[in-house]
Amino acid sequence: MSSAAMPNSTETLTLEWLQTVLQDTTISAFEVTSSRLFETTSKLYVTLSYSGDAAAEGKPTHILLKGGFNPAMFAVPGYKPILLRAYTREVDVFSKFVPTLAKDTVLQVPKVYWTGADEDNAILAMQDLANAGFVFGDPTRTYSPAAVHSGIEQLAALHAQTWGWTTVEGDVKEGAPSAASLAWLEPNIYDVTMRGLLGMWDELILGEDRPVLPAILKDSRERTSKALENYFASRNPRFRCLVHGDPHSGNTYLKNVDTENVEVRFLDWQIAHIGTAFHDLAYFMVSMLTVEERRTHELAVLDTYLAALARHGGPTLSREDPEVMTEYRKAMMTGLGWVLTPHSMQAKARVAAMVERYAAAIVDHKTIELLTETTTTTESAKGSASVQVNEVANENISA
Repeated sequence: MSSAAMPNSTETLTLEWLQTVLQDTTISAFEVTSSRLFETTSKLYVTLSYSGDAAAEGKPTHILLKGGFNPAMFAVPGYKPILLRAYTREVDVFSKFVPTLAKDTVLQVPKVYWTGADEDNAILAMQDLANAGFVFGDPTRTYSPAAVHSGIEQLAALHAQTWGWTTVEGDVKEGAPSAASLAWLEPNIYDVTMRGLLGMWDELILGEDRPVLPAILKDSRERTSKALENYFASRNPRFRCLVHGDPHSGNTYLKNVDTENVEVRFLDWQIAHIGTAFHDLAYFMVSMLTVEERRTHELAVLDTYLAALARHGGPTLSREDPEVMTEYRKAMMTGLGWVLTPHSMQAKARVAAMVERYAAAIVDHKTIELLTETTTTTESAKGSASVQVNEVANENISA
């Protein structure tokens, strides 16, 4: 294999390629110490050896390669375009957005040594976070409100820094990047991916081994599809910014887990797009807490997020604003992503655990009804949103 060729399996990963992309000919050997090939993104954990003193020179000895290293997954009909689009988006985030972050930014992201993409693969060579002392979030478990507040701080910092970003020509605010400079964020990868997965309705919604779903989601493909399209069409431009897009618990890395000093950070930026800030907020919070804890704490979490958003330079918002509450309720629709996640992309136990939380949130906030039975941009919908959210919270607390 030539030095320029992108590896697509453990067998095609070579020393020559690593030396080339890391720009270091003193790398003398490597070993793939472990791999995770049966998730949405393949991960190869690689230990590097050097001819010199790596520690003294500050060179990494443990790296993670992320990308498409499972040819069988690419071979599944319809998967390759979806996966490659996601892998490429993460490469773009780390090559085009992350370098613009201020050195003193609150937003923390993994260290990346190299990025590359072509028509067949897209790869990140990055810090091995496990070797650095972090643990990865597990969708089959839940976390504390303290962990949620830590993650909220990170999301608020991201949103505040990119508030008002748009790829729409003629709609750019003063001081924001030009629409042309943000063209790499098109198409909206979240919308494209969701539409593609919704096309697999019979397999992913009605399949025998799929999670149990409430009737409001399962009984009408037409109604659920309409709700999703109305969500896409009605996202309020007041709340537009760069969003992570997929900040569920499984896409976190943490320190001091199960303590009040827990630190939560985000990885897997493959669905990053220009969207509504409440997409990230709702998607993250619901994934982290038990259904009961989410019902108890969600309004306090929302207040924490809004305060952090203003503190980091974003707008001052309040849940007394009916547009805020409408957007929050609509954003529960993001949970449909896990309802439509194939078991070939995520383990069955992970899917089942997440679907339970997201389906409950969609039902609690009457999100399908809001998006299909009312015009979400009318004053009546806006005016009722705050009352309905508080009613839901109060009912669940009293129960």
